[in-house]
Amino acid sequence: MRRADLADIQELAALDRFLQWDLATLNPWGVPSLAATGARLLPAAGEIWTSTTVGFQAKVRNIRLHPRVALLRHDGSGRSVLLRGEAEVVEGDGTANLTALFELMGGPAGARPRFYESTVDSHWRRLYREYWHRILIRVRVVEVGLFSLDGLSLYRVGEWGDSAPRAPRRAPAAQGNSTPLGSLDLRGRQMLQDKVPAVLAVPDGPLETPLLLPVQVTQDRLGRFLIREHPGLAGRAFPRASLAVRVLDDTYELVREVAWIGRLQPGEGWREFLPRSVYGFTKPPGLVPDLAAGLAALAAARRRTDGAHVTVPDVEPAARRAGLTSAGPLRLSGAAWEALGDLFSGSNASAPWYASWAMLARDPRTRVRLNYLANRSELERDWAQSLLIRGCRGVSPARLAMAALRMRPRSRDLKAESRRHDRILERSRQVLRRELPGPLRAEVFGPLRAASPAHPSISFEHAALDAARTTAVAGAAVLDRLLRRS
Repeated sequence: MRRADLADIQELAALDRFLQWDLATLNPWGVPSLAATGARLLPAAGEIWTSTTVGFQAKVRNIRLHPRVALLRHDGSGRSVLLRGEAEVVEGDGTANLTALFELMGGPAGARPRFYESTVDSHWRRLYREYWHRILIRVRVVEVGLFSLDGLSLYRVGEWGDSAPRAPRRAPAAQGNSTPLGSLDLRGRQMLQDKVPAVLAVPDGPLETPLLLPVQVTQDRLGRFLIREHPGLAGRAFPRASLAVRVLDDTYELVREVAWIGRLQPGEGWREFLPRSVYGFTKPPGLVPDLAAGLAALAAARRRTDGAHVTVPDVEPAARRAGLTSAGPLRLSGAAWEALGDLFSGSNASAPWYASWAMLARDPRTRVRLNYLANRSELERDWAQSLLIRGCRGVSPARLAMAALRMRPRSRDLKAESRRHDRILERSRQVLRRELPGPLRAEVFGPLRAASPAHPSISFEHAALDAARTTAVAGAAVLDRLLRRS
């Protein structure tokens, strides 16, 4: 392993801003736990900073048990950076913590207008009180990993301290069960088929420092996970590993992550990953999900009696000290806004149709295909809405009604219906490919082909639950666009 200075590694220069990273910690059972988190790398200081709310302290619990963590910046472009180091929890003054977080974000209103609203509007400040009640996490970077065609190159930029992990506890009995079949698992499998970036986390070395690797994943006809051999794995078996697939948006409006805990089998070439349990996090953009997130943080914080201690922050002084100002809405061409409105309306209308149709389908395989199509529509809807939110754009009731009529099923032929829907939405995609600037154009990940899921079945109960969830989220998305328009 080569010695280097963190500030001298040129590949890190573009990362010195607030970005979305994959964070891997080890839970009390010694299993890597993956979370999508916003973080800021400070190369000159040799540190990377992130945070969590006081209501949700799984990361804090894990760090106290095992301070060694890993963060991966991987967006599917082929350029990936791995950071490994020792984390510590910053407690104490909540206002000071929030000021530091705003400074690390470089003015969060520049990426997410509602962040600014939540600091200046009295209603939003009350709602987000627990969301802004933050615990800061400082990670002293010890190793930097750069990925290339030749594999992973590790650079030592610091020294490890005395951070040996505590002995793992006995894993809960549920972790030995087979992967639960539910809408979360199905959404993750659909994202894998859409080639959404995937990462693998394993404990590495004698002190089990987490190792995060971008990996290629496929599924065979039986629905089994197959991971292509990575130079960082060297053919080894890992009885404790986590595989995650996720959609991240650096504006912090859209996060969707599904992860499986399981075992990576030994071998060469394509290696089997045996999942045992599934977990994840989905937050679509919009006003209603933000309301739900604030209320969930408040409820969770009131239930907790342990964990890190941070006083309740005074949000307005924190924003003022950090120089927080609104950067204004995203600006795109008129054609791009029209295409985004059509794409949002069409995919938001098709998702409930597919989900309800799946619930009524008698053939289990047809039910699975329809469920996949519903989830694909939701992914594309959320992406379109995240851009509409950045531009403070609404969608007219007339456009929403016309989309609902166009997307209603006209026959029982699933393939014909999916092709018809795809033709309608493809017009908007083509406009966006032409009109969007490069960085935004690269985010287009919509459903471009018919579903061919490998998973064998889905029960009526899960289909009904997914239909109810899909319909509720579609209604929330419509409400958000109508409120923003007014």
